[in-house]
Order: sequence, then C-alpha cells, then structure tokens
Amino acid sequence: MRIAIVAPLFELVPPRQYGGTERVVYFMVEELVRLGHTVTLYAARGSQTSGQLIECWDGTFREQGIGCSVEETREPYTAQIKLAMSGIVSHDVVHIHHAVADYHPLVLESLRDIPVVWTDHNSVHDQDKPRIFDSLAKLDIGLTALSASHRGTVPDANWLATIHHGLPKSLLTPKETAPSYLAFLGRISPEKGITAAVRIAKAAALELKVAAKLDKVDQSFYDEEVQPLFAASRVDWIGEICDGAKADFLSAAIALIFPIQWLEPFGLVMIEAMACGCPVVAFGVGSVPEVLENGVTGFVVDTEEEAVQALRRIRSLDRQRIRQSFEQRFTSTTMAKKYVKVYERIIQEANTRRIAQETTTSSHAQAAMLRKHSEYAVMDSLYSELLDSFPLPPVQQAPAPLKAASVWPHISAMPVSA
Repeated sequence: MRIAIVAPLFELVPPRQYGGTERVVYFMVEELVRLGHTVTLYAARGSQTSGQLIECWDGTFREQGIGCSVEETREPYTAQIKLAMSGIVSHDVVHIHHAVADYHPLVLESLRDIPVVWTDHNSVHDQDKPRIFDSLAKLDIGLTALSASHRGTVPDANWLATIHHGLPKSLLTPKETAPSYLAFLGRISPEKGITAAVRIAKAAALELKVAAKLDKVDQSFYDEEVQPLFAASRVDWIGEICDGAKADFLSAAIALIFPIQWLEPFGLVMIEAMACGCPVVAFGVGSVPEVLENGVTGFVVDTEEEAVQALRRIRSLDRQRIRQSFEQRFTSTTMAKKYVKVYERIIQEANTRRIAQETTTSSHAQAAMLRKHSEYAVMDSLYSELLDSFPLPPVQQAPAPLKAASVWPHISAMPVSA
C-alpha cells in the first residue's frame, strides 16, 4: 500500500526532546515501512524516516516562534496538504495528523481523488470542531480517535476507529535500579497538573523529579504559581529529556504522577512509564481509566488525598506485570496494524463509491439515449398522425404507355438531317 503521512510542523519527526504527536507519527511510519508498505512522510526539514521524506517547511514552528493559531498555521498547512494530495508522488491513502481548522474542508474540497484519514491528536470537544468534522464527513473524510474518551466528546462525528498510541517494544525497557523518587514527565502547564504533583509529593514525603519543558505561553503560570512551590518543596527540575534518558528516569521512579486537569486524549507518558515497569498514579479523567488497569499498572484516583494514599500502596504492584501489560496492549506494531485496517477499509469504500458513481453516470447516459430514441419515436408518431389528418389529393390516372408498334411509323417517317 502507498501511504502518505502528513505530520504536524511544530517539531521534527522524530522530535529531539518533547513532542508526543511527532513521536507517535515517527513510530507509526517506521512500523508501516517494516510491515512492507511504501510510506511518504510530509514533515519539517530535518526530519528522519525509513520511508521517503518530503520536507514541507524550513525548520519547525517551535524553532521559528510560530504558534498554533489558525492565522499562523493556515499557509504552511494548506501548502503541505496540497503537496501530499497533488499527485507528484502517487498515494493510495493520505493520513493527516493536524488539529482541524476551518480552512481544512475548503482546501480538501477540490482535492478529493485520494481517500483521506484524519487524526486530531488534540482535544476535540471545543465548540468549532464538531462543525468542522461534519464538513469533513461531507467530503467522505473519516476520523480516528486516540481513546474512547477522545471519541466520546463528539460522539456523532464520522469516526472510523479508536486506536491507542503505541511504542516500539525495544524503545524503553526496565533498568535494574532501586526506585527512590516520584516522577513527573511532559510539560509544565496548568492542564498537566504540575502544581498538584508538587503538593502530592510533599504530602507523601517524596522527592519529585520533574522532566518537563516550559513553553513561552506558560511562563507567567510558572513564575506566579509553580516556581514558589518548587522553592518550598523537594523538587528537582531537570528540564526536557530525550527518549534515551527516559528508561533510566522512569525505572528509578517509585511511580509516575499524572494528575491531569483536562480531558487527556491519550497520555503517551503513561505507556512510556509502563514500558519501563513504572506504575502510574493518575487522576481518572479523559483516557486514564482505559489506559491504566487500576490496581495492576497503577492507581486511578479522584483527589490529591487519594493519590497520597495510593503512593503508600504503590510498591505492592508488580513492575514486571506492568511491563507485560505494555507489551500486550501498547506496541507500535499493534497500533500500525490497526491503522492499516482503517486504510484498507476507506480505500475499499472509495472504490465502491467510484464504481457506484461510474454506474450512475453510465445509467444516466443510457437513460438519455433512451429518452432521445423515445423522442424520435414520438416525432414519428406525430408525423404519421399529421399525414392522416391532412390526406393528399387523389392521384390522377397515369396514361397508358405507348406501344412500340404505334410509335415507330412516325419516327421512321421523320426527315433525317444532313
């Protein structure tokens, strides 16, 4: 199968450090190539892939200070989609990983020759996205969700499947070490619950190590609310870390604390922890209840007090069993195979629509021909009726033909010219 993957342009694929969506896109492409498919990745300059790379932007949005507003992303994302759909490289299916925006249906309305799958890795429950999803559905573009919670926020959208993220089985593995601290991994922002994490660690008398990035948009939040808490607690903020450092970081953690404050679509850090055998204590909102097996791979809680109580029981969990759960449910192989089934389905549906359209067109042509023949028949009938209504005058009796014997004497008597 010839597959086009259209990645976000905020980070490289794969990202050097933070970048959950771009990381998942990279793992997906690598696994699809390994499964024998021809994959073309449309991504920022400097990205890497085992498939074919078409660089669509000179650098990343993050490096260039480009935000996520529609005004800032419209031009580069429009050009990227048109490039993937242009036919310069032939594809059987195009899989777009952008957050949907008003301009997307307008761009794709004139580019409908190739089946399209859309995965919005962000929250989809804001007031505009259901309307945009409806517009995409009218173009026969279906969606994939990252979790049942992700899908449930807009239940009537044109969902094709729910597919959890996955990681390569060998990417992160447990390390032999003595766990000694509580870990926070990801991004410092209100919705990720960093302030709750600090309070929980302090109440549980544990050191908190924070491996997280800080975006400019969250700088004031950090200055006003986070930094004072860090200063008054046992917190070690080590900054962003790459995949190569995560196994050591998570293996040495008593648990990953994940006190999210929003409807998390998936939460990649949870399965990163599970891959290292590290249990997770998380607030039970968004995707958490379906990603975590409560009492097996971690504890699902509702309050900070419950999180503290869960941490007191955390060593009762079997870290080897946590790793096994990851291997059974969240590998990139499992993820890629599920996407292949979606691709096969929409290609088949597109072929069915094309055949139906061709049949309809042929039927219309035949009907037009029959109508024309019918019109001719009606005209013939009307002409016959017209002739019957106006009979021709009777034909006079033709004179009898002259006989040769009576004509010849006259001819023979005629004078011959000299």
